[in-house]
Amino acid sequence: MRIKRFSKILFTIMIAFATLFTFGLTVDAAAPSKITVKRAKTLEDLVTNYKYGFVIFTTNEGQTIYCVDPDKKGLTTGMTATFSKDGDAGLLYILENGYPSKQITGNDEIDMYVTQAAVWWYMDETGQAGKFPDTFKNATSATDDYGLIPNYIKPMVAKAKAAKDTQVKPSIKLTTSSNKFSLTSDGKYYESVYMNASVVGASTYNVTVNGGTANTVIVAENGSIASTFNSGDKFKIRIPADEAVSNKNVTVKVATTGTVKKAKIYAPADTATYQRVAGLYEENVNANDSATLSLTTNKHICEFTDNKYYGKDGKEVDKKTFNKECNKSCEYVNGKYYGKDGSEVDKKTFDKQCGHYCEIVDGKYYGKDGKEVDQSTYNKDCGQEVTVPNTSANIVFWIVGLGVLAIAAGIGLIIYAGNKKTVKKA
Repeated sequence: MRIKRFSKILFTIMIAFATLFTFGLTVDAAAPSKITVKRAKTLEDLVTNYKYGFVIFTTNEGQTIYCVDPDKKGLTTGMTATFSKDGDAGLLYILENGYPSKQITGNDEIDMYVTQAAVWWYMDETGQAGKFPDTFKNATSATDDYGLIPNYIKPMVAKAKAAKDTQVKPSIKLTTSSNKFSLTSDGKYYESVYMNASVVGASTYNVTVNGGTANTVIVAENGSIASTFNSGDKFKIRIPADEAVSNKNVTVKVATTGTVKKAKIYAPADTATYQRVAGLYEENVNANDSATLSLTTNKHICEFTDNKYYGKDGKEVDKKTFNKECNKSCEYVNGKYYGKDGSEVDKKTFDKQCGHYCEIVDGKYYGKDGKEVDQSTYNKDCGQEVTVPNTSANIVFWIVGLGVLAIAAGIGLIIYAGNKKTVKKA
């Protein structure tokens, strides 16, 4: 008995000493799609009727992982495994409450041993893996000198079988007391009321604005321009008044990213021979919320009121400018039809109200009243006819005139010649 007790004390001292030099391990890293494993530590058989020993693995990044198939071979250093699936709430419970997440006995190597045994035992009893030997499960105090099974392993498996994933998933809620913008007293800006977002499962959130103007900004409660805030911090949206030329809806979106823990299972290429492995990883969860704010500019956009004309930017203009900018009566603009009153209509209504004004459609001519006409009338009505001198008539006139003159000249010569002969005879 003294020798046995001394061996226990010596073993505990050796384990405690080794723990001082235990390799550094990371916990809860973001899960990769593929891992490369290496054997980090071989543990002594603490339950002596299980003769195979426990091998603890890490990834190349230092993440602790555990084997999940007790009836298959362990991986060897340099082998790769690809993400297969997320483990259930029981496996997650063991990894969250085992090494290196928590201390179980105060000794790292014993804690590794307990965690690996619990994983195998749980996967066996829930039908997710092959058989974990009954010789281990039924160990007595003679072979389980340290009472690991009744005190640590079996209770952990029992709690895993009853476990539920109760993690709080990240969420965010945007709160505002008004969905309207107001003009500041100096007339320079349209501003929303202060609003805030409450975040669960994360500490900060980001704000984005859609539908604003080029120089729209997000203003913190201290007056600074910002886009990232702590949970509960207030902010407002500010839009320069000279850029707000029309009424619009502005969408404010708040977003945050938190994490939850997952038991990630990775499988080697040859799952018939080699074990799968599992590790505890963090997984990002995105959450967002939004609100739509209404901006009414209080400008007279394309309005005629109090005998004044206001153009497309809300500024006062003359009637000619107003008609040019705002009146779309019987117009086809940017693929849209506008009827007699300037409102948008379909093609059939447009044709009925407005006709084909000075258009050539399907080889037909339409005049200034929208009715079908001949080409000559179309040219005349629509400014296509050009009046030119009737040069052919003038040429005929001159030819006839010259002919008459020629005949007259001939007659004159004949008379002149006759008179000359008569004079000579006398």
